[in-house]
Amino acid sequence: MAVPSYTLLPRWGTGLAWALIASLPAFAQDTRPVGQATFTPEPPTIDGRLDDTVWQTAPPLGPLTEVVPQEGAVPRDATEIRVLFDGEAIYFGIRCFDSEPERLISTTMARDGFFDSDDRIEMILDTFLDRRNAFYFQVNPAGSKGDALITGNGQTFNKPWDGIWDCKTSIDELGYVVEMAIPYKTLSFEEGLGTWGFNLDRYVGRRNERHRWANPDRNFSLFRIFQAGDIEGLHGMHHGIGIDVAPFLVTRHLDARGNAFDEGWDHEAGLDAFFKLSTNLTASLTINTDFAETEVDERQVNLTRFPLFFPERRDFFLQDAGRFEFSNLGSNLIPFFSRTVGLSAGQPVPLRVGGKLTGRAGDYSLGLLGVQTDSLDGLESQDLFAARVSRDWGPQSNFGAIVTQGNPAGTGDNSVVGLDANLRTSSFLGDHQLTGNLWAIASESEGLSNGQSAFGAAMAYPNDRWNWSWQAFEIQENFNPAMGFVPRTGIRRYDTEVGYYPRPGHHIRQWQFEYSSSFVTDLEDELETGEVVLQPFGLEWESGDEFHVRLSRTEERLGNPFEISDGITIPSGSYGYWDYRLEYLSAVKRELSVEARITLGDFFDGENLTYELDWLWQPGPELTASLRYEHNDISLPAGDLQVDVASLQLSQSFTPDLSWSNLLQWDSESRTFGLNSRLRWIPEPGQEIFVVFNESLDEPIGSPSGDLERVFEELAFKVVYTLRF
Repeated sequence: MAVPSYTLLPRWGTGLAWALIASLPAFAQDTRPVGQATFTPEPPTIDGRLDDTVWQTAPPLGPLTEVVPQEGAVPRDATEIRVLFDGEAIYFGIRCFDSEPERLISTTMARDGFFDSDDRIEMILDTFLDRRNAFYFQVNPAGSKGDALITGNGQTFNKPWDGIWDCKTSIDELGYVVEMAIPYKTLSFEEGLGTWGFNLDRYVGRRNERHRWANPDRNFSLFRIFQAGDIEGLHGMHHGIGIDVAPFLVTRHLDARGNAFDEGWDHEAGLDAFFKLSTNLTASLTINTDFAETEVDERQVNLTRFPLFFPERRDFFLQDAGRFEFSNLGSNLIPFFSRTVGLSAGQPVPLRVGGKLTGRAGDYSLGLLGVQTDSLDGLESQDLFAARVSRDWGPQSNFGAIVTQGNPAGTGDNSVVGLDANLRTSSFLGDHQLTGNLWAIASESEGLSNGQSAFGAAMAYPNDRWNWSWQAFEIQENFNPAMGFVPRTGIRRYDTEVGYYPRPGHHIRQWQFEYSSSFVTDLEDELETGEVVLQPFGLEWESGDEFHVRLSRTEERLGNPFEISDGITIPSGSYGYWDYRLEYLSAVKRELSVEARITLGDFFDGENLTYELDWLWQPGPELTASLRYEHNDISLPAGDLQVDVASLQLSQSFTPDLSWSNLLQWDSESRTFGLNSRLRWIPEPGQEIFVVFNESLDEPIGSPSGDLERVFEELAFKVVYTLRF
């Protein structure tokens, strides 16, 4: 396979920068809709009905416009949005008319539930009017609510953020109603600013339709804060003192193999606190941090010689995580990856104390983190620090730096410094998006000298009909971000993706034609891994069902033998092979939906057959059940290998504030069953009670009876109560 010359990277990067800089003057947005907020002397009752007299004083903001399937069309069912405010909160009353309310789709009531197929409203509030960052809220007709923080004009979407706000819904013969109250103490905003950025999407599940208030253009998502409209007339809003104190108490029983069940009770108390140092800077403090309620990782199959990526799931690190985002490099390279803090070989390391400072100061976005870990099993206590600062550049772009100091593994001093520029325009070729970035990072590790740098450039055209991207980067041999994640060093990598998605109509929502390639070389430009993937046929029907055909060609050069499993080794050498995939995804709006994939072809010097089945049953908003199974059947000269991963998930929503989720997982490599059961109750916003049970059972190799032995068991009770000042 031919690989592009790496010497072109500086030239491409320079051309990218100048192309985007030249487009900066054309960033104007002159057609923003403007709505009016109305002051109310008394707050409405949040009960999911708009029969309070005060709602009649608020004029509707204006109609929504269809985005998909017919861009610019008048929706079949209207939506009315009204906004009230007083000295404590801002209120939204949203009437979603529907000619067939009995066909509304609501699959869950749980807080932060997954309801991409549901009827719902999604809303953003740009409280600083900086056209870059926003608070996100979503609600479905059953009352399930979710929220998130959006930073960098949609570059990061921090879903685990949980704000304190109230919402109720109701369904009647006209459709459904969403009534929301968002306290000012939940939001960061500039006092005295009378206008906030605002946008709202409404999704109609059974018709797979999306309607929008501002900028109903398919090239842009709701997360493009720059395209939002405005709400005017706001005044007299105050944060209060700006202090949230959330003490918590945890009672836990731990039992590992060899311990009796009646031993191991423990009681701990801790504290999370949040201080608004200014209208847009928040300091966070955590003492004796506990992660009892954290969701477990989903098991993955690793058939490569590189480490797998598992996302961060702990709330303390996820809060304002977007402030630490660096050039959006995905899992190829993350200079600061918070999962390295407080975890060692997959086991929790206690955190004594941690602090964060996040937010904005003028044109600057800021994220500072300091953590002190406790000692554990020979690992000494570590002091760890990370900082990310970026400055706005033009209406949508920014440039900045990142620094980390410390080594969570305790294997020597380590520090990282990086610089990046992230460029974006919404008016390329008139009204299309174009993005790009340039970045460079250097690490300094004790005992290493040369070859500790990484640098690269990327460019993307993320639009509705045509979508393409390109990136190139180098990671030198001794590059080591101890507080980051990098799966592969001593490489140069070149990635290209091109997609064409026409919309023909006649029951077909979109054709999907795709090409992608990835070439990884060593630092002498000798190919190590090459992959070309072609999707010659793919489509999405108006119903939401999808079907794809994919073929791929892989080239691998192994400098050393690769042990894929115990006793099965792939010899060093060069390999080239094809594989073919068929994929069907039924629309998740149905009560029973399925995703099915089958992949077959060569695999190094052998063959592989993989099939995956995902069943999802959603009989109503009270119950969701899913079953996932993946089977890999590999035949190699060195031996045959079968790898299976299975999971069963059951979620029960008793009310929007009381839910119970259960996840059972098993894989054939570890021969271990894992159970995570979590009950979450929110008596009222700001109060939470968790009951969590975790258990691991393994099947001893060679056991004739197939009996399971307990490896680990944990039962935890956690109570959190937030005090606001």
